[in-house]
Amino acid sequence: MLGSMSVAGSERPARYELLGELASGGMATVYLGRRRSGAGARLVAVKSMRQELAADEAFAAMFLDEATLTARIKHPNVVATLDVVSAEGKLLIVMEYVEGVSLAKLLEIAWGRRTRVPPAVAVRILTDVLRGLHAAHELVDERGRPLSVVHRDVSPQNVLVGLDGVARILDFGVAKAASQRHVTERGEIKGKLSYMPPEQQFGEPVDRRSDVYAAGVVLWELLVGRRLFTARDDDELARLVFEGRVDPPSVAAENVPPALDRVVLRALSHRREDRWWSAEQMAEELRGAVAPAPRGDVVATLRAIAQGEIEARARHVSELDGPRAARLEREAQTVLEVLTSRGAEVIPDPAPFAPPTKVESPSARDVARGASRQPARPDEASAVESRAARRARRRARRRLRLALVIGGLVLVIVLLMVVALVLGLKAREAEGASQGLDVLDRTHAHVHLRTRGDVARCALGRGNSRRNFGA
Repeated sequence: MLGSMSVAGSERPARYELLGELASGGMATVYLGRRRSGAGARLVAVKSMRQELAADEAFAAMFLDEATLTARIKHPNVVATLDVVSAEGKLLIVMEYVEGVSLAKLLEIAWGRRTRVPPAVAVRILTDVLRGLHAAHELVDERGRPLSVVHRDVSPQNVLVGLDGVARILDFGVAKAASQRHVTERGEIKGKLSYMPPEQQFGEPVDRRSDVYAAGVVLWELLVGRRLFTARDDDELARLVFEGRVDPPSVAAENVPPALDRVVLRALSHRREDRWWSAEQMAEELRGAVAPAPRGDVVATLRAIAQGEIEARARHVSELDGPRAARLEREAQTVLEVLTSRGAEVIPDPAPFAPPTKVESPSARDVARGASRQPARPDEASAVESRAARRARRRARRRLRLALVIGGLVLVIVLLMVVALVLGLKAREAEGASQGLDVLDRTHAHVHLRTRGDVARCALGRGNSRRNFGA
């Protein structure tokens, strides 16, 4: 029996019940549901990707590959993936339901009240996140081969802090597929540039150290109580990340132990070679710098800051799970039908991922990708072409700006040269005219002297003639 949320009042066996909508965002709608099995029933969260994303074949293929892969991750600090479904134009991921609030909501409320999460509690939360990341990074297939899982979107929005005092990371299955798209229209995906390391922003291969960088940004914001990178647009934000100018947390905020500075700043190193080599190593260093708070302190902090949000969420869930819950909307009914008809299928085993190849330069990277990578599917090829087209447009814009700057400099230099040439010609003309006057003066003097000599000689001749005549 599907209870009060049955589709059109029908009754039929099903693995799932859908109770109602929990939240909606630009990428997906999340429903509260109940999953029934031989062991009993449990609340679940059903994430339904937006219709425009499900219609994108490249996104759908990559979503399924990644989501089925990361469904293997079984760790207390990772929100468990229970089912992955693709049917009738729907992309669904069924996860365990965690009673608590997202780290993003916790920070939003704390910043609005001008308060901060205590450092020891922040260390506990980030230690949990790093443990979950390390479990994903170490994932192997049946033959023991590394699967090279990287989250790519570690951010406060993807961390849940439960009322049991445990922090969990989620959305491994969506991160890689989402990273292939970069559009700005509302209702579609846009990467969180504030948490992306430089190599990810430039489209280079990422590895576990890229997630370490993002975890460092989250930890800095938890300790300081504000955003690390803020800018007017994406270009300025990318420049700030690339420059990597970060104040130590103990300098940016009061009452932050200086022992945490080294851990945070190394995680935020611009060069990945300078970061902690694994999430587990960073977690060990955190625990050595400041003792993590007990779970009870995490719960007390959560309730002190976000008690109103916790109570509102509990009331909403109670209403959805109650006997008088409203009938599902048409969209939710479609989701339920897909779940009840496809839920019994086994999640297919994914193919192992090859470790990312280290590339020395952008030109070498482009040549390597163009020459050696042969997409297995047209949808994957279109995704690769889309990324290449975006990089080509960015490079073209940079070349255009550089060409305009160089052209302006060349024009200024040419004008200066022309002015200098004109001034030189005028100076030479003036000098030539001066020299001509000097020659003319000397000629006049010479003629004058010759004239005076001739006159003198004539006078002398006349005198001699008179004397000769007189004689």
